[in-house]
Amino acid sequence: MSLKGQIPEPNLLMSTDSMPPASLEPSAQLDRELEWQLAADDLAPVRRWLAAHPALHQLRIDPLPPQRLRDTYLDTADWRVFRSGFALRQRQAGTRAEATLKSLRSARADLADRREITETLPEGAAELARLPGPVGAWLRHVIAAQPLRTLFMAQTLRERFAVHRGGQARPAGEIALDETSLFGPSEAQLEQLLRVEVEVWDAEPGGLAPLVEALRQSCRLRPASENKFAAGVRAAGLAPPRE
Repeated sequence: MSLKGQIPEPNLLMSTDSMPPASLEPSAQLDRELEWQLAADDLAPVRRWLAAHPALHQLRIDPLPPQRLRDTYLDTADWRVFRSGFALRQRQAGTRAEATLKSLRSARADLADRREITETLPEGAAELARLPGPVGAWLRHVIAAQPLRTLFMAQTLRERFAVHRGGQARPAGEIALDETSLFGPSEAQLEQLLRVEVEVWDAEPGGLAPLVEALRQSCRLRPASENKFAAGVRAAGLAPPRE
């Protein structure tokens, strides 16, 4: 979901085309994120609906192990990451840690279509700007010697379902049911979000569109008015630059 209308439009100081290539580091991934972001008042009806519809529109829906995600969103005091058109997230999921840059602008209005670059954090990694791969290189280019500060944190319990098309072994996408609590830098809880996200993995969002529409209609879901970054910025009372 685009941030437009939720927080000020970033001044793009660096285009995604000038980002360091993912080939610089084997643990890095430069990708395109395609997903529907839907807000819910209650996730229980969604769970029941998914349990009752293991197959729909020539798609098979299989449960996956849940995840607990701990995310920290960071930027410099003068918002250099934001002003360059990105959000910076550090994520811990079990024993895996990673840093991700997500573009703030969506290329589409009907679903989130954003560029992202992810780099796995080596054990004991402290400063993201010292990472050896593309995320570290990008940060050194954009923030120079400015330190990063915590904007807010998010803790998410994620229930996951793989979506398979026909008899294909590789999933075409994933449905995530997210219960997210937002916290300020002082760890005071700010807000809770209930979201259903349907991510496309095979670059063909049209194939999952009927499933998303059925979910929306049956479970009374609505397009999220803001994504988690925008919600966290708002809940924390932060004011990104307008120019």
